[in-house]
Order: sequence, then structure tokens, then C-alpha cells
Amino acid sequence: MKYSIGITTYKYRFEKWFKPLLNQIKKFRPDIEVLVCVNGENTEDQDEEFRKEFFEYISTKRNTFVTMYPTFRGLPKMWNNLLINSSNHHVLLLNDDITITDEEFFRALESVMSERQLFKINGSWSHAFFDRRLVNDIGWFDERYLGIGEEDGDFEWRLGLKTGGKSVISTALPGVVNHVDGEDCLKGMRITNGKYSEFNLDFAFKIKYEESVSGRNYGIMNRYLVCKSPTPPLHTAEAFYWENKHKL
Repeated sequence: MKYSIGITTYKYRFEKWFKPLLNQIKKFRPDIEVLVCVNGENTEDQDEEFRKEFFEYISTKRNTFVTMYPTFRGLPKMWNNLLINSSNHHVLLLNDDITITDEEFFRALESVMSERQLFKINGSWSHAFFDRRLVNDIGWFDERYLGIGEEDGDFEWRLGLKTGGKSVISTALPGVVNHVDGEDCLKGMRITNGKYSEFNLDFAFKIKYEESVSGRNYGIMNRYLVCKSPTPPLHTAEAFYWENKHKL
């Protein structure tokens, strides 16, 4: 089964995390399609030297494609774009602070990915595998989360609501390290719990959801919630594209 890899990154992780990760991917799977979203900064202008250096580096990598944002965009926006821009329905989404230590990671991934449409790896959304058709069915990641944080729990809650309690399973895979580096992740923003957007936390539990004894408790948010502001329809023409592109 063919699949793509999608990576989110930004300039402060280019040398420390992103380059080593992409080098590892291309060492073990040189021909695999890789899509990259490079975020902008919230309080800084676009760095022309970084832009130039990034594209010079990426031009040496086969079958690798980039979206670069001039200003900061939320993680759900980037995840949706990576899923949409992929040539394949199946996409492995990775944070950039991941190290793939051994080809066994890919062998193990490829041995299980045909069995399920969605799973976290080693208990974390820092590396997760998707069939985007399921994401389209549940509803795309809510792009009103303008920062980073709560978007994964939001999706898990909506998955549970849609499926009558189905959860996002975790699959244990070897050969990968999740470093969870929060340094400079949200420069110039209000931060909570060390590396997440306070805006996203407020949006989740003051605007979108309300805690209630009559609510539903699904997924990692681990609260009984009622949704007051449902996710708006997003990317509604994607399924039409998938079903009709062969007619071109």
C-alpha cells in the first residue's frame, strides 16, 4: 500500500531536528513522497536567508514538496494541507522533533498500516498514521485552533461522537524516538503547560465545548463535554476530487 509522509516544521528547528529527520527518512525510503509545511513566525517577518537556505537544502531531496507560510498558522491548518496535498490517501504525519533510528520502524509501520485507517504511534500524536478519507468523514481538523494544542483531543472527541465511542488506537513501533522539544515552539504567544497555545485551550473549553454531566467523554480530553460550536464544514470538495480526478 502506497503512503506519503507529512512533516510540520519551522525555522528554529531546521538544523537541530528537521534536516536530520528528512535525511533519515530518505536514507531508509529514498523514493517516498514527503510533504513539508514550514510555518511562519507570529512576531517576526519572513527570514529571507532561512527561506533561501531551506529551498537549497530541499532541492537535493527527491520527491519532496514544500508549502512555506509567510506568517504563523495553526497546526490543524498544516495537518489538513499535508493530507490534502498528498498523492496518496494514506499519510504518516510527523512532528519535526522525531528521530528514526532504524529501518525497522518503516518495516513495522508497513506491516500494520493496511489493517487500520488511523492510529497513533507509541501513544503520541507526534507521529500518527491517517487514511484521509476517514478524516474527511469525521470532519477535518478544526482550523479555528489558531495555535498548537487541543486539536488532537478535539479530533478524538469527534471521532468518538461519530462512531459511538470508537477511540484512536495506539500502535507500538520500534526504531523511533519522540523528543518532545517545546523550545521556541510558540515564540511571542501566550503559552500554557510549557509548549501549548493558551488561545487553543481557551477556545476549546470556553467557546467550542462546555463541560456537562450530560456530556460525552471521548478520547484524550478526558472530560464530559457538550459541543456548543461545531466544527465548520471544511474542504468539502476534496472527496469530489478524489472520485473524479481520473476523468481528467
